[in-house]
Amino acid sequence: MNQPLAALREILRVTRPGGALALAVWQQSEHNPFLHVVTEVMSHYVETPPADPDAPGAFRFANPGKLASIITEAGAINVRERFLNFHIEAPISPDEFWELRSATSATLRQKLADLSKEQTLQVAQEVREVALQFFPNGYMSFPARMIIVTARIP
Repeated sequence: MNQPLAALREILRVTRPGGALALAVWQQSEHNPFLHVVTEVMSHYVETPPADPDAPGAFRFANPGKLASIITEAGAINVRERFLNFHIEAPISPDEFWELRSATSATLRQKLADLSKEQTLQVAQEVREVALQFFPNGYMSFPARMIIVTARIP
């Protein structure tokens, strides 16, 4: 069973006729270095097989047109897709960025748990070095891109 299609059909069923639907999803990881820089460094330490494009995850609908086509198949009308470019910014240091990312990602924590203490320290150092380019004047500023899909309920 196609769960996203079934879920969207249910959303359309319970939304009043003429109503609107808006969904936001991450575009591909390379457009989102806040997430990608850590993944790239970790790939040198932990074998990461290519992700199944239909498996649940942050980038399941990252390819342009994918979510819009499912919403259309579910029965929505006037389906429109746009890109939203923005920056993820905060007054934090590269060290605080690493602390934030390693504390908030269960997947990352699981991968780090399989590494030695020395490897974990090396990963942290490499992430901070790679991420430095996104800390102009000591202030975090990562470019990011999402796909916004809007539609109407018939």
